[in-house]
Amino acid sequence: MRIEVNILEHKKQPLEEQIEEEMNETLEAAETAETMETAAEPDEQEMPTEEALATLSAAYAKLEAEKQALDNQLLRLQADFDNFRRRTRAEKEEWNQNITANFCGELLPVIDNFGRALLALKASGADESHLQGVEMIARQLGELLIAKGVERIATVGEPFDPQWHEAIGQTPVEDDAQVGIVTEEIQTGYKLGGKLLRVAMVHVGAKQ
Repeated sequence: MRIEVNILEHKKQPLEEQIEEEMNETLEAAETAETMETAAEPDEQEMPTEEALATLSAAYAKLEAEKQALDNQLLRLQADFDNFRRRTRAEKEEWNQNITANFCGELLPVIDNFGRALLALKASGADESHLQGVEMIARQLGELLIAKGVERIATVGEPFDPQWHEAIGQTPVEDDAQVGIVTEEIQTGYKLGGKLLRVAMVHVGAKQ
């Protein structure tokens, strides 16, 4: 009986060792597989899948389209601002010119009266000091007009131009070259740039 128990115990020991070895091998294989899987993870992260690449490409295309839309909007806003600035500058210049034209237009009759006063003083033989004083004021008024950009309209010797001249009489001429030419200025005309302040009243040469 004791002999049989010893035999069984002897057979049992190799079986347990075999099972333990198999378990150890299984654990080692599992650890090796886990190690290999862990080592492979960085490579998988570094090498995106086709689906990830497609997602990134779509996101990039969307951002590029949004950037282009913002650039176009910025260009339109810049163009609108430039147009607004030019329009505002032109309106301001026109507004200033209109104010100057109105002021100088109201001043022209005063200048005419000074001219008549000078003629009257010269005809009456007025004192030279008085004459010089009136001439000085008339000259200052003329310089004020020039400073504001007001110009006298050319008349005598110039071709008649209905834009600037008003014919209130004719002067008989024999030379055909003098026909239609301004021969005398009755009232001085003025302009401010391309704007007429007062038409020049003139006589024009005509065939007898």
